[in-house]
Amino acid sequence: MFLAGALAAVLLGTGLAYWLNPPPKLPVLGGGEDPLLDSDGRPRVRGLTYTHVENGVRKWTLSAHSARFDEAKGQASLVRVRVEFYPQRGGWIVITGDEGSYDQKKKLVILKGNVRGRTNDNLTLDTDRLTYSQEKEQVDTDSVVTISGPRFRVRGKGMRVDVARQRLVFKSKVNSTFIPEGNGPPPGVTAEDS
Repeated sequence: MFLAGALAAVLLGTGLAYWLNPPPKLPVLGGGEDPLLDSDGRPRVRGLTYTHVENGVRKWTLSAHSARFDEAKGQASLVRVRVEFYPQRGGWIVITGDEGSYDQKKKLVILKGNVRGRTNDNLTLDTDRLTYSQEKEQVDTDSVVTISGPRFRVRGKGMRVDVARQRLVFKSKVNSTFIPEGNGPPPGVTAEDS
């Protein structure tokens, strides 16, 4: 009898808690001038995080300060975006942007505005727009891109990164600077063979 009463109390308490605090529903794009704000000027969703996992292995995590969803199109508009990749070889790659979008159907992440990246081994990236295709495992841009490390800087117009093969190609107008290691001649001195 005591067990039946306790079970009834738990069920009643759970039902009451659900009724008083229903699960949140994600908003759908609607009217208004700013697609990221509701009629009161507030972001639709705050603190969005999505982690993509394949075969039990975490591949990348997308997070945003705020977002707005168009469920019919399967797209999210994002503000203050951060994407963290977890390469098979270890380490990490973080790319951030002022805004972006995620298209669930096409499996595309687009970052725009002050796009910055860095890796665990002190490489940095600077551009204004990047697209990541989950299906192709490829990062692509036609914008000017600068990749820097402790002893080099490469700048070019457009870039494609094959994530699976860990291969980066600049598309055009490449300019590079490399700082050699060791004690070469002082600046302004020409070294000649003897």
